[in-house]
Formats: sequence, structure tokens, C-alpha cells
Amino acid sequence: MGTYHAKMNGMAKSEDTVKLIIGKELKIRFKSLCVQAETDMSAVVKDLVAVWCDEQEKKLSMQRKKEQLGLDD
Repeated sequence: MGTYHAKMNGMAKSEDTVKLIIGKELKIRFKSLCVQAETDMSAVVKDLVAVWCDEQEKKLSMQRKKEQLGLDD
């Protein structure tokens, strides 16, 4: 099914789909390591994206604080 449906049984889903394009060899390595770790690729990517977002938000927050204090680089 090509279209993502945001609602199921009248309730909004709390998850969405992201298409990721990576090299075939990297995908094979990633899938193999996920199987060995007894997890799925989506769970790993969710965690990685969450960590990256947290890091970026901290950087932005620090940058704004520096700007407010006049400590621009």
C-alpha cells in the first residue's frame, strides 16, 4: 500500500513512516546486527533519531544562551 493512513479505527496513530535510502551492503550489515541483537531495525532507528534530536536541541539551546549573553563565537 503506497499511502500512509494516519488513522486506524478512528484513532490517530502516534507513529509515522520515514523512508530511508542507504547502500545495500550497509542495510545487510544493519539488518544482520539487529537480528543478532534480537531487535528490529525500526527500534534502532527510532532510538538513533531520538538521540540525534536531543543532541541538536541541546546545541541550539546552548547557542541561544550564548547569544543572549553576548558570547557569540
